Amino acid sequence: MENLEEAKRLLKDAESCLSTAKNNLSLKEWRVVSQYSQLAVELSAKAIIACFEEPRWTHDPSEELDEIVQTHKHEIVRLLGEDMIERLAHLSEEVEQAAPWHGWSTYGKRTKKGIVPALELCTEELSKELLEKAERALQTASDLLERWEREER
Repeated sequence: MENLEEAKRLLKDAESCLSTAKNNLSLKEWRVVSQYSQLAVELSAKAIIACFEEPRWTHDPSEELDEIVQTHKHEIVRLLGEDMIERLAHLSEEVEQAAPWHGWSTYGKRTKKGIVPALELCTEELSKELLEKAERALQTASDLLERWEREER
């Protein structure tokens, strides 16, 4: 494992972001829920990446996660099982889907008709969808780190 301490730090930050998103759900602060859910997804992926190499500075680490899986597939399967490969592939898809919301939930989105404000983009439906992605991402990262650490002992 490359850097277990860095992976744990990133996971802790992801947990904090998820907590912030959940706390703002009841307040119907859809923009905040969207922003922190996206960050939780991103940081969860980076926690996994940190197990193998230093994560790149990007809001969409899906490509790097895919590279990790390709390069270390046999090791991941041997230590964590085939199901983890499937979960990492699903996580990569969700990371890519969530990534644009880092900017859109802050600045809005440019369309042919002009810029749609972030407040209008971050609907209840979208926020709940991103929150679900964040919960799955954090669970995958937590499971991977826990199982990997147990195997290394």
